[in-house]
Amino acid sequence: MSIKGNHVKLDDIIKIMIETRCEDDNFCIYGLDGKLFEDKEYLVSGYPQVDENDNEVYPQDAVTKGLSYIYSGEQFADVILSVMEQKPSAKNQDFIDALNYYLENDDFLDF
Repeated sequence: MSIKGNHVKLDDIIKIMIETRCEDDNFCIYGLDGKLFEDKEYLVSGYPQVDENDNEVYPQDAVTKGLSYIYSGEQFADVILSVMEQKPSAKNQDFIDALNYYLENDDFLDF
C-alpha cells in the first residue's frame, strides 16, 4: 500500500481500499483511540512483530508516537469487501459503521 508509513485520514484509507478492491492488505492501522472516526488521521504501518517472550512489538513509528494497534489490514479489507458486497451503494459512513461494529463485536454488520 503506497500510504504505508504515513498518517492518513480514514476516508482516504477506505477510498483506496475500495478503488483497489482491497488487493493490498499488508498493513496495520494504529491510533490513539480504539474506535475509528471519519475525520481523524491514522498511522498506516507494518504488522507487530513477536519477540522472544511472545510479546507484540509495534513498529517504531507507532511506538514513538504512543499509538496503539487498531486494525490489521486483512480484517480491514474483509470488512470493506463485506460492505461492498452487501450494499453496492454504501456511503463512507456505512463503511465506518461496519468497521467500528467489527471492532466492538468481532462480527460483520448486516446491511
